[in-house]
Amino acid sequence: MPNPLIKEQVQIKRHSWIKELFLNKNFTLIWASNVISSFCFSVYLLMESWYVIHYLDAKSWLGIVLMATTVPRILLMVIGGAFSDRWKRETILFSSLFIRGTLLLIMSMLLFLHQLDIYLLLFFSLLFGILDAFFIPANQSLLPHVLLKRQLFRGNSILQGSTQLILIIGPIVGGLMLENLSYTLITSIVAVFLLLTSIIVRFIKLNIDIDNVLKSSMIGSLKEGFIYIKSSRILLTLMCSSLILNFFIAGPGSMAIPLIATDVLHGTAIHLSVLESAIAIGMITGIFLIGLINPTKKRGIIVLGQLFLLGSIMIFLSFTTQLWQSTLAFILLGIGITSGDIPVRTMIQEKTDPEKMGRVTAMMSTVSNGFVPVSYGLTSLMLSYSLPINKILFCSGCLVLFFFILMVSVSKTLRKTE
Repeated sequence: MPNPLIKEQVQIKRHSWIKELFLNKNFTLIWASNVISSFCFSVYLLMESWYVIHYLDAKSWLGIVLMATTVPRILLMVIGGAFSDRWKRETILFSSLFIRGTLLLIMSMLLFLHQLDIYLLLFFSLLFGILDAFFIPANQSLLPHVLLKRQLFRGNSILQGSTQLILIIGPIVGGLMLENLSYTLITSIVAVFLLLTSIIVRFIKLNIDIDNVLKSSMIGSLKEGFIYIKSSRILLTLMCSSLILNFFIAGPGSMAIPLIATDVLHGTAIHLSVLESAIAIGMITGIFLIGLINPTKKRGIIVLGQLFLLGSIMIFLSFTTQLWQSTLAFILLGIGITSGDIPVRTMIQEKTDPEKMGRVTAMMSTVSNGFVPVSYGLTSLMLSYSLPINKILFCSGCLVLFFFILMVSVSKTLRKTE
């Protein structure tokens, strides 16, 4: 009969790392601000899309509204990264959240007065994109300053897992709010929560020396960041890996969900929701598994494994003809995406000089995410030439596997990275 005392000690040991992280005041504040702000952003984006389509009856403008947020974020993120290295990151977070909350209060007043037209909405979207360019690099470069290196992997797992879960819950809650509340009230609620989040981040206290960074000009800081990444083989390799995955997986993979549901499975909205849920479940599962395992060695091999796994899954997905096959493929795709992203994020944080963390994070995000719209455009172009989605998925998977073989052959740095 097993000793209950031993069992209790094992459980305490198993969960002690979670308790250790949340006993860190700064980490708890960062986690809370991420959860609340992610929820607010997901609800707002759903409301914005619904407002454009149903209230303004301007379906053709939806893509332009979304681009008004995305384009300035991509173009200005490198500058935002330089700012986050030159000023207090907690101040940048507070300012961006407070300004956005204030803008949403103004928007709610315009909604109440029935004065929010498509042009004003574009203006607000443009401002939100600019604020994102400063918020994202500051937010993503916080953890190395509040956690020990051995805690970074699981800290990233908790943040990513919580955010991913909120991005699932947020649209559901947002849909219920749209059914029962006015646009004015929804916008006001989101604004209040963002203002409360800005208060939370004011309690984050980081001890960062920025004197060395301030000695150089803004242009000098940007140049220094480029030189730093260029001189680091591991950072360049991780950047290339992230770029390839975002280009060949993000566009075809995202667009495949509705196309497989309609063109391949000849299904209904239920089939679409099942596939959407499948990739979300896979992403949460991947975060949970990689956080539980907490690999401390050969993490470069995990990145290579992600390339092989995702390339193989894309090929498998191209041959699926039944709902259970497609569901399984999207679950595996979600697992592959997040189980590799967390090691990449952690390695960047561990291998980067803290004084340059904002610039490196911003440049990595710009290079990888900047190609996502190109991926969408190229996929749409191929579809317009009547190329079936299954052939696009097959070609994308083959190209990812080709890059995997290339990386295994030439990148000794990544193979040996712990």
